[in-house]
Amino acid sequence: MHQHPSDAAPARPAGHLLCFLVSHTHWDREWYRTFEEFRARLVDTVDTVLDLLNADPGFAFVLDGQSIVVEDYLELRPERRETLTRFCRQGRLAIGPWYVQPDSLLPAGETHVRNLLEGRRVAATFGRPSRVAYTPDSFGHPAQFPQLFRGFGLGPFVYWRGNGDEADTLPLAYVWEGPDGSSIAAYRLAEGYFNAAGLPADPDAAAAFLTRAVERLRAMDQSPAVLLLHGIDHAFPQAHTAMVAAALSQRLGAEVRRATLDQFAAALPRPAVRYRGELLGARFANLLPGVWSSRMPLKLWNRRCETLLLHWAEPWAALALVFGIADERPALRAAWRALLQNQAHDSIGGCSQDRVHEQMTARFARAEELARETTRRVLERFAGLPPARETPWEEPWTVYVFNPSPYERTDVVRLPLDPHPWFGFRGDPERTFALHPIMASTVTSPGFLVNDTPARLVEESEAPRLRLQLEAPPRALEFVARNVPPFGCVRVELRSSTSTFEDIVDDGTEIRNEHIVTRANDDGTFDLTFANSGRTYRGLGGWEDCGDRGDTYDFDPVPGLGKLESLEWQRRRHPNGIQTLRIDRMLRLPKGLTPERNRRSDDTVLLPLSVELRLAPGVPRLDMEVSLDNTARDHRLRFLFPTGQPAQTFFAATTFDISERQPQARSGTSWVHPPPKTFPHQGFVSANGLTVTAPGLPEAEVLDDGTIAITLVRSIGWLALPGLTTRPELAGPTIATPGAQCPGTLRARLALSSGVDPHAAVDLAAGLWAVFGSDTPMLRPNEPLLVVQPKDVLLNALLPAPGKRVLWLRLLNPWNRRLRARVRFGFDVARVQSVRLDGRAVAQTFVHDGRTLECELRPHQLRSFALEL
Repeated sequence: MHQHPSDAAPARPAGHLLCFLVSHTHWDREWYRTFEEFRARLVDTVDTVLDLLNADPGFAFVLDGQSIVVEDYLELRPERRETLTRFCRQGRLAIGPWYVQPDSLLPAGETHVRNLLEGRRVAATFGRPSRVAYTPDSFGHPAQFPQLFRGFGLGPFVYWRGNGDEADTLPLAYVWEGPDGSSIAAYRLAEGYFNAAGLPADPDAAAAFLTRAVERLRAMDQSPAVLLLHGIDHAFPQAHTAMVAAALSQRLGAEVRRATLDQFAAALPRPAVRYRGELLGARFANLLPGVWSSRMPLKLWNRRCETLLLHWAEPWAALALVFGIADERPALRAAWRALLQNQAHDSIGGCSQDRVHEQMTARFARAEELARETTRRVLERFAGLPPARETPWEEPWTVYVFNPSPYERTDVVRLPLDPHPWFGFRGDPERTFALHPIMASTVTSPGFLVNDTPARLVEESEAPRLRLQLEAPPRALEFVARNVPPFGCVRVELRSSTSTFEDIVDDGTEIRNEHIVTRANDDGTFDLTFANSGRTYRGLGGWEDCGDRGDTYDFDPVPGLGKLESLEWQRRRHPNGIQTLRIDRMLRLPKGLTPERNRRSDDTVLLPLSVELRLAPGVPRLDMEVSLDNTARDHRLRFLFPTGQPAQTFFAATTFDISERQPQARSGTSWVHPPPKTFPHQGFVSANGLTVTAPGLPEAEVLDDGTIAITLVRSIGWLALPGLTTRPELAGPTIATPGAQCPGTLRARLALSSGVDPHAAVDLAAGLWAVFGSDTPMLRPNEPLLVVQPKDVLLNALLPAPGKRVLWLRLLNPWNRRLRARVRFGFDVARVQSVRLDGRAVAQTFVHDGRTLECELRPHQLRSFALEL
């Protein structure tokens, strides 16, 4: 939460000064109280702000750089919309540019873009959105933020946390450079976003208090513009700022303005000192890296929602505009708004009270269901299925498999089965009308062939439509779809068979395809050999469990290990070539901590940990389905993937980038918060030729011996605690959070592959999608709609632009070398315009010739284009 400034040796201000007294409130929409509990205070706060703005013509106020708080307020105070709008248009009430104040490191980069797009859209209905990239309390920041903010014309970046040793030499205002060369003015809040909070009621005493703050800031930076942030978390405005400003002006002999952050930004001189790199340090402010692993089930859910929206719903809704299919932009916006409300730093960070995170599940469910059903609807229209979705009764049945990637794919796809016509009545086979549950008797499941190749019948988590009987679980078919074209589909025929095509089950320890050989070991680990490199990695999939006396903000290790109680494995091989090797481990772990919280308890519990390894023909990766029943408390459980030797450097997917890092943690001897050994990632980590893909499990570490460690679950019982060895200062209120122990089942998907593959995380998370269709599809099979070459260039986004028949396409070069990209369209594009991230036109060179687009990409550069249909 807050780090109070320490008293520094006073220094007399020198030269001309321009002090900006910025009244604000930092509004955690939910945190140690729920949204509605905080909203009750928000209503009183904004009521008071509007009354002060009306009574005091010189008063100004900043609503924390986010626009959602205005929506939250007006929902309960609709009669004050006109008053609020008037002050926004006058520039005295600042809202935006964010929709919600996010965590900077956990959401996907494109999620930040949607956040800023929605924040600007909402703020613009009331007035001009703030142009200051105000991010006061997020727990560190990615290196690509300068490029993100430049893409919206924002600046400066005003923040508190994240600087390491470079803060000792950087002035408060400096130029922050991104990896691509983009730069933005940055201003570090040396004493937090509350250096002028809680002013004494007496104006002279308040002026004396502020004078000391000015002297401390001037000792750090000689800029003539001084920022005094008059506010703190959920703070009410104070009414005597005019008298305080006058008293401070007289005391300093300087001009003191009551202002917004935009007015301060306009007076801030352009800095000369430059800095390049991510902000993951803690020289003067807590970093709080434990949020990368707190409440891991919510982080997995968040990544599922992002994957559905970014790689399925958005691009296929964009392509639907080409074919005249119904406009799905309202559905996309509704899904994004639900998901964005969970991106607030205390929400997605997992560092709030339990009821907050319980209420997040409804938003995740809404976002996921909207994204999934929108995608299903659009793909079924492409497949020629009418809105009624009636599956023909006659065999063969037509199925289309879709690819969300701009390159050809071969992968396993799962087709959920309708309850009809696959499940027939035993007693009355002549009934061919739509089934109703009161008519259902015992059902049977035949076998199936896909293009004459056996399909694997598996249980599905939920039925796509009507469930008939509880004793007949939902079913799905698994098969390998080969050579699915880029943003295209293949057609396959599905037939029933009298053969059931069961898995061959035995206790074998090896599975293989043309790319990979995997063998299980007696300790539950496995070895893996890649055909392309000839390299073998041994002892993969080990586990490490240690005690954790920390809180939702920070891991704090406690000695004491668990042990392997029992081990079983089972191999399954299907006639279609899909092979699995299931390894079931029973771990015996300490039940929790002792009452003194200084060691792990002597009482133990059994924790089941299962891993199903899967290989399929033509798929160059080993998939891992992980499930565990978390019965222990106060611990951290990680998967270990030894790479065979120490790693000098390693690669990790980060926000809009692939970062090369060193495994050695910084010393941080003078930091207020010791540097963590772990780091956040956006989907994969690669060291010594082995890539571990782990979407939704964002915390990792590369150990001294080169082992990649992926955190599966971190169980803690407190929002914040004092006296941690890994964090000397308190970070928030001491509230019990039994839900943060994450009891119960956790499921995750990981994968292993060879080399640094920038597509690894998306290929695993997005997969392919199969739907039933007709003989007259809208999209012709085997014809790509969009191809990006070379494969080193990433398609970062494809989405329908607001309001017209325009698509936005975004490319990313994540490498440290220049690339020339070529995009081929399977449809006519009338006009192409180079645009910023916000859609505003910019002058950049490219070549558009009919159905092709070519452009140059600097190292680590994003480029966006508007495609007019």
